[in-house]
Amino acid sequence: MITRADEERLLVISDLHLGNPFCRAKRDVVAFLDYAAHMGCSVCINGDGLDIAQTSFTRISAEAPEVFGRFSRIADAGGHVYYVIGNHDIVLEHFFETWGFVQLVPFLNVHSGGRRIRIEHGHLYDPYFVSNPLLYEFGTAAAGLLLKVYPPAYRLWVAIEKLRGRARSRHSTRQGIEGEHQHVIEAVEELIGRGFDTVIFGHTHHLGQVDLGRGRSYVNTGSWMLEPAFAEIEGGRVALRRWPEDKE
Repeated sequence: MITRADEERLLVISDLHLGNPFCRAKRDVVAFLDYAAHMGCSVCINGDGLDIAQTSFTRISAEAPEVFGRFSRIADAGGHVYYVIGNHDIVLEHFFETWGFVQLVPFLNVHSGGRRIRIEHGHLYDPYFVSNPLLYEFGTAAAGLLLKVYPPAYRLWVAIEKLRGRARSRHSTRQGIEGEHQHVIEAVEELIGRGFDTVIFGHTHHLGQVDLGRGRSYVNTGSWMLEPAFAEIEGGRVALRRWPEDKE
């Protein structure tokens, strides 16, 4: 198992949730991976690429092969594929090794252009997940059933999260991404304190980038169920891009 990678150009996406009843992103994901292979880039899927927690194996098996088939194209073009484990695909942690063309990892420390970048899904900094994982798992499964009946409920949940985030931010001196719990930016600051220049999370589904000063930054790549986006690492510089608007 590896946790370090040296990459001059790496594209990071997260929270594809392939197989989820709300997810309609497979075509976009396939096009994105084709683009990465064409550009000779490596790719990191930063957790919840597969939504094992909220769907059936039948549904995943119908969507995943076309996506995973693109990984070989990236490898043939000289790139690497990294898959960071999230909470909706946490069962994959039993396979921390090279899995075909994919490196399965708990997190990834990227060295690029003399800078250090931490890529981690972020669920381990979610107070609801950490304080009661069994209840969190039950809630996740229940939400999956709701999405099968009424997929638009997902957008309602995101809107509620943003409102709660605004309420919390009124009582905080830290500036994070709208909708995220304060624990997230606290975790980012701790990782920055360990010597990382940029921290990239997923998990919260709240897309954004925060300048932390002195060349440090925090990026969340959001969710492809809402707004396809990716973090582009090139020579140590990290930029948040929209797909397909910001492709070269």
